[in-house]
Amino acid sequence: MTTRVERALGEALRRCHTGVVVVTLRGSGANGCALTVNENADPDVRLDLMDAIDAIVGDVDGGGALDGAVRSMLVGTSLAVPVLGGSLALGTWQGLYLCAFTDGESACECVVTLQDYGDEARARRGAIPAPGRGCHLVSAAQLPTPKCAATRTGVATIFIQHTSASLTINENADPTVRVDLENAMNRIVPESWHETMFRHVEEGPDDMSAHVKATLITPSVRVPISNGGFAMGTWQGVYLNEHRSVGGMGRGHTRDVIVAVDAPTSTVAQKTIHVSAGKRGLQDITAAIKGAFDADELRSVDVGTVHCFIKHTSASISLGAAGEDFEEAFESALNRIVPETWNDEFFKHTYEGPDDMPGHVKSTLVGASVDLPVIDGEIVVDEECRRVYLCEHRNVGGFGCGLTRSLTLTLQGASRDA
Repeated sequence: MTTRVERALGEALRRCHTGVVVVTLRGSGANGCALTVNENADPDVRLDLMDAIDAIVGDVDGGGALDGAVRSMLVGTSLAVPVLGGSLALGTWQGLYLCAFTDGESACECVVTLQDYGDEARARRGAIPAPGRGCHLVSAAQLPTPKCAATRTGVATIFIQHTSASLTINENADPTVRVDLENAMNRIVPESWHETMFRHVEEGPDDMSAHVKATLITPSVRVPISNGGFAMGTWQGVYLNEHRSVGGMGRGHTRDVIVAVDAPTSTVAQKTIHVSAGKRGLQDITAAIKGAFDADELRSVDVGTVHCFIKHTSASISLGAAGEDFEEAFESALNRIVPETWNDEFFKHTYEGPDDMPGHVKSTLVGASVDLPVIDGEIVVDEECRRVYLCEHRNVGGFGCGLTRSLTLTLQGASRDA
């Protein structure tokens, strides 16, 4: 999809020195599709990836619509890629792909939104260390900091230019969470598939499994900015996940990342809302998000996005199919993928109960944020077939907040007349 996205944006992309492209799937066909960034060279990678997703999710409803819908939400239908010098700032071996998990009878529309930040100083590329295979907490000091004046309110995009490492947001306190997350991903994507399933085997047993992990976790995280700094939750931190024992081709255990910070004029409004799932599982919060902004705020945006960010590490947010059947199927599949028996088998972070560390793993798989398109002053969700879900992964909710979760919503964009 890389070329198609670039062609769709045309001259506007070529004129953009610094910015971010947000790609979001919509329409009923989106319930059977997903977006990923992965290797753009060997086509066997794409075949192996689809086989791996099938093995991870398993049989949900005998090949019916729910199979595709669960796979779609697990991989994700919203993705952000920085722009540098008039083109998508993908790494040498990266390509943007549409994963189709169904027969494609229903149309899947792709909404591509270019956020032009203007000033070249609003993005910076840098290398950060990945000291061995595993999950590593990244401090603000390690990230390349754009040289522009600080944005008081907005969104920062952090993007890794590799296909065998990934970024996520998870707990910033107990280091055993990072150990457990690495071990959980090794269970979810075992290297034994190198011998039994994969075709892309030339680079060793940790390579194709790393591509799968990178797709499940994604190459980019988007974080709200408030008062000039990252507005994450108390216990949240950014992780660099190194999925290879030998690091990336030509780079070893150093990974290239880009940090892009939006222009002050990009943000129209930023709100905090509090929502509750009421119980473990999926809760439709579409109405709460749509109702967060007043009519004047929305009318001021002809083209833009709402960035929705959850400030917790044992709950997540995503776009998925509408309906109770899907909600139950996804929760059931997630519990099979990350069983609570692991709490007794090998997890070290166990003192907050059997649903806690599995909750951290699930939050990394599903994600801490999602971007919704705004077109002609309306937040586009396609409510007849799609919903925005709060995914509550704990029976008792989060530490100190119970089943009430806080979300930061950032409305970005501009009028065509601006």
